[in-house]
Amino acid sequence: MSGSWRTNDTVAYDKMQERHTMLTHLLVNTARSTTDPDNAASIRAEMIRWKDDTLAVDGYDRQAIDTHAARIESRIQELSAQAI
Repeated sequence: MSGSWRTNDTVAYDKMQERHTMLTHLLVNTARSTTDPDNAASIRAEMIRWKDDTLAVDGYDRQAIDTHAARIESRIQELSAQAI
């Protein structure tokens, strides 16, 4: 733990949560659009992993927030590129 929250830390944490919501939306759409039941199950398992990983981020650890947010953003970009 790195100490008390600063306003910008709170904003960063909220932004990470918002991007996680977007990632979940994209994964749900991907799971719904696939015709392969095994692929759909794999995507649902990925959603669970992302949720667990996001909940595990220490809200007082700005580096952990930024690192996880970057991972989320990278996955969003991958899914967005597949949709095109």
